[in-house]
Amino acid sequence: MPYSIEFQIAGLCVVATLTLVFFSKPRWQSLQNSVFRFLLPLTILELLFDIISVITITERYSLPLWINDFFSKGYLIVMLLWITLSVVYVFSNFVYEGISERSKHILGFLLLCIIIPFLVCCVIVFVKPLYYGGKERYVYSYGIPSKCVYFYSTYVVIFSVIIGLVNHSHVKFKRMVPLLSFAIMEGSVALFQMFFPLLLIVGFGSALSILVMYMTLENPDMDMIARLDKANKLANRLLVNILPVSVARELKENMHPFTEKYNDVTISFMDIVNFTEMSSVIGAEKLVTILNDLFTEFDSLTDNYRIEKIKTIGDAYMVAAGLPERYEDNCQEMMKFLVQAMSLVKDFNVRYNTSLHMRIGMHCGTVVAGVIGKKKFIYDIWGATVNYAFRLESYSYPDRIQVSENVFQKLKDSYDFERRDSVAVKGIGECTCYLLK
Repeated sequence: MPYSIEFQIAGLCVVATLTLVFFSKPRWQSLQNSVFRFLLPLTILELLFDIISVITITERYSLPLWINDFFSKGYLIVMLLWITLSVVYVFSNFVYEGISERSKHILGFLLLCIIIPFLVCCVIVFVKPLYYGGKERYVYSYGIPSKCVYFYSTYVVIFSVIIGLVNHSHVKFKRMVPLLSFAIMEGSVALFQMFFPLLLIVGFGSALSILVMYMTLENPDMDMIARLDKANKLANRLLVNILPVSVARELKENMHPFTEKYNDVTISFMDIVNFTEMSSVIGAEKLVTILNDLFTEFDSLTDNYRIEKIKTIGDAYMVAAGLPERYEDNCQEMMKFLVQAMSLVKDFNVRYNTSLHMRIGMHCGTVVAGVIGKKKFIYDIWGATVNYAFRLESYSYPDRIQVSENVFQKLKDSYDFERRDSVAVKGIGECTCYLLK
């Protein structure tokens, strides 16, 4: 079987095209593509040395033997370097997954287990002579340098597979692809080449391995799409944390302000008693930390009810029921939430060694809700119902839930209330209010 360089030329065309594409497109910098940008030109150099060594080895070109000896040994050394850099690329994908510092030190030691044999093999290839066999197009080089590369390739493949198996639970499958392609391509072609010297497919195997690495990890388009998808999911998660899901969806589809009228909505304000005085005693920073912890627990509590957090205003926590998704008995749902919130505050005081007290006001009626303006969108509600709920909280007592006549009429059969004397509410006048017993 005579030598043929068609495989090498095909591999060279593939890698040259990948190199042009790789360096022509923008990408996010990472440890992996920093290694890959060296691996690409090194693959081209490997294939060029391979092709030239095949061309110069035949007698029909009548070239001095030292020329082929130079390119043949150069090919072997470049091949050793390519194998080593491929392993570095494989290991860099393990570091990518955020392993511990101790594991990084272990990987450093493992790299030494690769680099030291690489240097030894380079010296052997450089010092030991090549031997030649066959005639005309059947001439091939062999000897200790060639066998050294085969054995080094086999050693590195086995070594890398063992490391991959040890780390498989910490590394995503996508990051294992370079290891799999390197092991399958280089392991198989190296064995074939060892037993069939005239079957020149090592360079082509390198090109295929590079192609697989590029298509799975280093394609800037795929990389950019993956990162944009991740960023989009993060943006969506942030958006639904700021806005109700249905409102966020509508804003994404139609990016313009909107409002909507709701005839039956329950509004409630919860406010910490003597917050300003507490700030001067324990310090604003510590108090805000406590406030954040409490409101975070309120946020988690809303997940158990059909309650929508509207916003926080200083130390006040504003919630609504019955919007943006309309449903009946939203007043009942709000009262269940508020009773549980009062219980949560008592438990919070025990756990955090605090003495927080809440005033709560609750009213139901008609509101207008939506998003207005063009900057820093926020879902808000407006109307007399909102103002009245706020006043009910202001005129309430610590650790009590004060409700309006509307709420009382809806819940009087389910809860016990005590009627207060008429209260003069600012901006509204004399009002009849009730306190939950």
